[in-house]
Amino acid sequence: MTLTALQWLVMAPAFKITRHVELLTALVATELINPLLAEAKLAERVASIVLFSLVCVAVFRALFHTTRRRWIGAILVGTTLALSLTRLFVPTELRLQTGVLLNVSAATFYVFVLSVIVSHVFNTRVLRTDDVVGAFSGYMLIALVWGRLYALAWMLEPSYFSISPNIDWQLHNWNTLLALFDFYSFTTISTIGYAAITTTGPSGNTLVWLEVMCGQFYMAVVVATIVGMKLAEALSSPRDGA
Repeated sequence: MTLTALQWLVMAPAFKITRHVELLTALVATELINPLLAEAKLAERVASIVLFSLVCVAVFRALFHTTRRRWIGAILVGTTLALSLTRLFVPTELRLQTGVLLNVSAATFYVFVLSVIVSHVFNTRVLRTDDVVGAFSGYMLIALVWGRLYALAWMLEPSYFSISPNIDWQLHNWNTLLALFDFYSFTTISTIGYAAITTTGPSGNTLVWLEVMCGQFYMAVVVATIVGMKLAEALSSPRDGA
């Protein structure tokens, strides 16, 4: 007798989405969807904040297992969300100051999340596939931190960046502005370096080489740690017939 699709779904082994996979999915989804949300309408601006909230939920589920981490995370998330909501209603002349504070708050939250991920990688004894996914999320978070820093640097001193006229329209919208500097950050950390955006001032130049060094160091140390742990597990596991 042929099982119906519903019976198959009930009887088949459940596919478990791990928490680090949830985190990585939330990060990627946010980067994909945020640029599509225009700032002109309030509903779309609120939707952008909701997306960030989903990332925060994924972070809390995946990483914050101690009371101290939950408290620190809650303070940073609360501050970032409060600034995001405030920016929706402040007068135009105050948006620059609010945007600066928002970028600083978001970058601080990402740095804290990154520190938790790195701490977990170095302190765990048995490395699972989920932990490797978490390490990859950490690499993305480095780029997101610098994306906020680039956006912050541009807001404070726009002349320190040379941006192609073909893409500078994105600077007039909060979501696309962040997406643009996230794009610049990802291309910088991966050393691809498209010429659509270049730095023309000392602070921008310093941010670039700091990101490249940080990204290369992360890849060298964290990947080497993962490889070493997997090799140690393979050597310590009993061999067939032993």
